[in-house]
Amino acid sequence: MNNKFFLQLMFFSKYITHLYFDNNIKKSKKIVYHFLKSHILVKIFVRISFFYIDLISIVLYRKKVNNLKYDQFKKIINFLEKINFLQISKISELFHALASIHLCSEEKQIKIKYPTISLNKKYYENIVIGSGPGGSITANELKKSNKEVLIIEKGDWFDHFKLKHPGNELLTKWQYGGLAVALGNIKIQYASAECFGGGSEINSGLYHEPDINFLNTWSEKFNTKNIKYRDLKNFIEETKKKTNVKYLDKFPTISEDIIRAANNNKWKIEEVPRWVHINNNNFKKKSMTQTYLKEYLYNKGQILLNTSVKKIYKKANVWNLRIKFKKKYDNVSCKNIFMCCGSINNLHLLNKSKLKTQNTEINLHPMIKIIVKFPKKINTENMEILTHQVTEFFPKFLIGNAASGLQFLRIATLDNNTFYQEVKKEWKKMLVFHATFSIGKGKIMSFPFLKDPVIFYDIENKELELIKNGMSKLSKLMFDAGCEFIYPITKCSNKLYAETYSKFINDIRDIKKFNFSSVHILGGVPMGEDINECIVNSFGKMHNYDNLYINDSSLICNKLLKNPQGTTMAVALRNISNFLNTN
Repeated sequence: MNNKFFLQLMFFSKYITHLYFDNNIKKSKKIVYHFLKSHILVKIFVRISFFYIDLISIVLYRKKVNNLKYDQFKKIINFLEKINFLQISKISELFHALASIHLCSEEKQIKIKYPTISLNKKYYENIVIGSGPGGSITANELKKSNKEVLIIEKGDWFDHFKLKHPGNELLTKWQYGGLAVALGNIKIQYASAECFGGGSEINSGLYHEPDINFLNTWSEKFNTKNIKYRDLKNFIEETKKKTNVKYLDKFPTISEDIIRAANNNKWKIEEVPRWVHINNNNFKKKSMTQTYLKEYLYNKGQILLNTSVKKIYKKANVWNLRIKFKKKYDNVSCKNIFMCCGSINNLHLLNKSKLKTQNTEINLHPMIKIIVKFPKKINTENMEILTHQVTEFFPKFLIGNAASGLQFLRIATLDNNTFYQEVKKEWKKMLVFHATFSIGKGKIMSFPFLKDPVIFYDIENKELELIKNGMSKLSKLMFDAGCEFIYPITKCSNKLYAETYSKFINDIRDIKKFNFSSVHILGGVPMGEDINECIVNSFGKMHNYDNLYINDSSLICNKLLKNPQGTTMAVALRNISNFLNTN
């Protein structure tokens, strides 16, 4: 990165904190460094935008951007925002989001010390790429069977944060710092983990068992052996026991109001259990670093963190991995590779390695959200999401609570100044709720001139009525639970009341009105015996490639909708158990 671009970013960061955060510039440099973690497409867009901003600055003031006064800069931004195709407002939204997460929710990260290895050793019997639920279980089961194992993880190891998604968590544990978008007929913001323990470290630990009908469809669609519920039951129970899946003893009053509203509508509502361990009568999430990885390390399993795998290839019947470790390139090799780094990274690595990846359609769980204002305080700084979900409309959509910290409320209301000011004062009476769908389809593309993979995702406009129905049911539930008003997180939104929300929703004519996001990324690697449809066999071994396995959520290639981690864990344990029994 050149010095000019860095100075432009610093100026913009200070400008945003001047406008929205009382000139609080103490985090400006951290905001810029967080931006520099973003997806390459985000960085390219900002660079292009600064070209136009700089050009206007020189024409009007004969100065570069970073030498302007704030009122001069504001005039340039206001002018360029009128040119719609430039989408300059997106830069303000981006830097406002970064400022919000670092200035509204601050918690210091705690880096965990771990046993380091020397790269003098170049060969391992088994290498597991990725340390999320699939990779953790795979590596631990191999180690328990006295196999030599190395986990390679791109991220680092940090302790759990007490707050819900503070800035430092997004900076240290989230891939691209949480700043990535899927392109297509609509844009979807998506997020995934990049840390030791993977997605289990950043999500809420909600546990859904694999659904019986879902597994039957999987078995039939891909001719997959031994994937029905009866085949997975023992693996399901074992993973539940390991992560201590429990229901809460009590829940907040607001949950009781929502349960009452659902019951009055005769809608099915369920409490979703969580991975937990009890410490001084307080629940704490029991993620991979407290379970499978803890056991793996206790048994002297080896890990290589802060290391990315750039390419894999086979030579002399041995798999070779080209890796980047501490900014230097190196090579390691092994007999067996287990790819467990998620749909995006698995497919990107296969693409770069020029290995066959037909039928690589991925699925997201797009969600739409609303902010809900209640007449009483129901939100706190460290509030976890509510564990009840309305499942009446499954498999069409689910309704539940989302992360609702002040930072997320401010991000969602930036384009409505009146409500934005109200959020700053009344945020403890507000929560965010979502309706989540399993719609659309996507592809992952790898380009030689881009370091990051690009997701293209389309949701057809024929899904509009389903999406509107989801928002309508979600809104009715909130009003029946006693809310004062809702604020849909959509383009050009405003407060809606019990007598106005239906008209607002009915008048929506285009899915582009909605702001979509997703934290569940699935599929790309169909698993089964149909070699024309499936990349791997019924137990995760790649067709046509010996000793190469995939064992994570990439295998989930039919519509799931629910949180995928319960299914991922059970299938991963099933697959690695089969490997150990047959090798």
